Amino acid sequence: MKKKFTLVLSMLLMVGLVYDYNFRMAHTNSSGGPAGNTGSPNDGQTCARSGCHSGPAVANETGVISSDIPAGGYLAGVTYNISVTLTKQGGTKFGFQLSPQGAGGSAIGTLIAGTGSQIVGGNYITHTFAGTSGSGSKTWDFQWTAPASGAADVTFYAAYNFANGSGSSGDVIDTGSLTYSASTVGISEAQLEGITVYPNPVINEIHVASKDVDEEIMITLFDAQGRRVLGNKYAGGTDITMDVKSIGLITGVYFMQLEIDGKSTIKKLMVK
Repeated sequence: MKKKFTLVLSMLLMVGLVYDYNFRMAHTNSSGGPAGNTGSPNDGQTCARSGCHSGPAVANETGVISSDIPAGGYLAGVTYNISVTLTKQGGTKFGFQLSPQGAGGSAIGTLIAGTGSQIVGGNYITHTFAGTSGSGSKTWDFQWTAPASGAADVTFYAAYNFANGSGSSGDVIDTGSLTYSASTVGISEAQLEGITVYPNPVINEIHVASKDVDEEIMITLFDAQGRRVLGNKYAGGTDITMDVKSIGLITGVYFMQLEIDGKSTIKKLMVK
């Protein structure tokens, strides 16, 4: 009798441990998916598995990755805005995980979390607990800074969770991706030789000397978060002067995009 009681107790304890593990896996992930679950070729998996999230696909669910990266490719060192939007008829709970990867799963660039998102595992971004609620749809806005050098293609791999708020059963995991190349369209060497940006670091004024440049120059200035703080066209062949205070620049890193005849280059500036 004592042995039978001990066996039953052991079985109940084992069932309890399995249940507790599965429960915590499903509910802990409401605070953000663990890294390595985007469905990319390197990750090889999503959270659509036993003890995590599982459920049948439904036709009214859609996931979209979007960005302001130009179709011609990203420019080295520039910060871009990325969005993930999930839509489900009647949906109230959503989750995601995204990672920018190159060939072989190599990390490309740097992610910057926004409201309702967080960085995990170094090169992955996922939802926070407070960032899962929506009414029919949910959008997460965050940023990605392109690598300072190199010309590798980058693919943003993402897994989407269309949840029902009851744990793991009935949740649906889907995947998506978006690929960009590094921009190969740049200002010619001859044109670059005719443009000088000084001083750097900047104290009071930014000067752009454009001797021997006949074409109009479009100058766009971005802050370290990718926000545009200046965008003006100037005549070539002149010394362009921009007052730091007039533009409203504060101490920090900025990126100046110089565009001539549809071709561009980026210069990094430090304002003191």
